[in-house]
Amino acid sequence: MWLRHSRTDLAPDQVALLWPAFLRRFEIEHTFRMLKQTLGWSSPKLHDPAAADWWTWLLLAAYPQLRLASSLAADLRPPWEKPAALQRLTPALVR
Repeated sequence: MWLRHSRTDLAPDQVALLWPAFLRRFEIEHTFRMLKQTLGWSSPKLHDPAAADWWTWLLLAAYPQLRLASSLAADLRPPWEKPAALQRLTPALVR
C-alpha cells in the first residue's frame, strides 16, 4: 500500500505519525462503501428524517454482527472459484 503526501521533506517520525492515520481513514472509507453498496444504506428513499436515522442505526448494528458471524459462515462459491480462508471472509460474503 502506498501513502501519498504532498510534502517530500517529511522526517521519519512524521511518516510514522501519518501512516496509522492513513490506514484508519482507509478502513473508514471502506466501511462506508460496504454500508452503501452491499447493505443498501442509500437504497431506500426515506422522506422522514426519523426513518432515515432508524435505517442508519439498523445498518450500523448489522455490520458488526456480520463481522462477528464470519466464523460461523461457510464460504459458498461456485466450483471454479478458489475458496477463501474462514478468517478472511468479508461481511459481504457472510451476508
